[in-house]
Amino acid sequence: MIHLRTMLSGGALAIAAGAVAIAGFVLLQPAPPSAAPSAAPIATAEITRGELVDSKTVTGTLGYSELTALRPSLAGASAMVTALAPVGATIERGEALYGLDGQPAILFYGTVPQHRTLRFDADTDVPVWVELEQSEAAVAAADLTVALETQRLADAEARSTDLAARLADASASAPALPEFIELSGAVAVAAAKLARVTELSAAELAPSAEIAAAEAELAKARAAAAAAIRTLDKDLAAAKLDAVAARVAIADATVKRDALRDTHAALVARADDTADVAQLADNLAALGYAGPLGQQVRSWQRVSGLAVTGIVSLGQVVIAEGPVHVAAHDASVGETLLAASADRSSILDYSDITKLVTVPLAVADQALAAVGRPVTVTLPDDRKVAGTISEVGSVVTDGNIEVTVGIADQAALDGLEVASVDVDFVSERRNDVLSVPIAALLARPEGGFAVELVDAGGTKLVPVDTGLFAAGRVEVSGDGIAEGERVSVPG
Repeated sequence: MIHLRTMLSGGALAIAAGAVAIAGFVLLQPAPPSAAPSAAPIATAEITRGELVDSKTVTGTLGYSELTALRPSLAGASAMVTALAPVGATIERGEALYGLDGQPAILFYGTVPQHRTLRFDADTDVPVWVELEQSEAAVAAADLTVALETQRLADAEARSTDLAARLADASASAPALPEFIELSGAVAVAAAKLARVTELSAAELAPSAEIAAAEAELAKARAAAAAAIRTLDKDLAAAKLDAVAARVAIADATVKRDALRDTHAALVARADDTADVAQLADNLAALGYAGPLGQQVRSWQRVSGLAVTGIVSLGQVVIAEGPVHVAAHDASVGETLLAASADRSSILDYSDITKLVTVPLAVADQALAAVGRPVTVTLPDDRKVAGTISEVGSVVTDGNIEVTVGIADQAALDGLEVASVDVDFVSERRNDVLSVPIAALLARPEGGFAVELVDAGGTKLVPVDTGLFAAGRVEVSGDGIAEGERVSVPG
């Protein structure tokens, strides 16, 4: 019979090729015959019944949940940061997370983001949705623009028709309109006069100077008629151009109006969803305000240092599911934020106040992690707290997956922000089993194991079946193996 003495690093034992290898250093030595008397006291250990757990310890990090980057809503093109909640602070309902241009942004609890501007009259509970009101005005303005451009087109087309008719009349040999009859008549009179003066001059009855005067008079009459036609041409071209511009404007205004109508219809479809109003009312009630909601809003604004307008705008409220932990600042007090800046970062990062543990677990040990499985977390001061696996990542980084462990007893973590902790993952568990120290096992020449039972009458070798090896002990069973019996172990 061979006695096993073991110095263990992991507590695991495997059998290969008839030899025993324990995850550490194994020393085999002959055991004394079972009937031989012992000259010295025998070192013994008790056979115990209970839970046997094999676990793996991995170092993780205690901290907060995933961060949320908070990007503020700016009322204008820019705003100056005038206040920031301190890093590490816990902000609760009704407290300010940051301030812009002297106006604080207040934390309220809920799940509905503050997505619209609400205006409350003093004695009412039902607000006016400002964006919907503005949308209605924008649609009305767009309708008016389309109507005005349509009238402009009609006017331009009417002018074009009138000018084209007048131009045709002005160019006719016998105009019908008085103004062109007059111009045409003036040309005819001047032409007749020139002909008469020319005849008289040929008969030497009129001086040649009268011919020049008559020619000048005819040229003037013809120039007046031509100028009238040119003016008509110019006015007709302008009217046609105005008609083209009106058609383009109508098309553009119609597209914009239709887009505004679609936007307005979408807003109208959401008008009956008042979850955000109920959420606002719940928060104000939790803060102790009473009366009509409009009065509550004004009282809250006054107490919070906000402008007392009865208008709850996007920048006044930050919604989170509960208290938040300020993790980092992404802007500084005095810094100016630009609404148009495409790369504008958040003003601060926050998380909820629940602390958890993240563990980089080797892919080879992935079987240890299953959502809902309990683990034990050892804190820096060696206190142990119970944890539960809440999430197992699927992305492999440097051969590891990220395992998230939730801790129900958050009070046990008071005073700890970010810390290195040890997490014990259970790979196998046996309940209500008998176990002995691994060093109590004896290797039998014919194979298998035995233990040496010790009582007042001496010692006796008893074959055993082994089960789980864990924490320096081994599960055993067999005839004669009972709780409370003692077995020999190397001294």
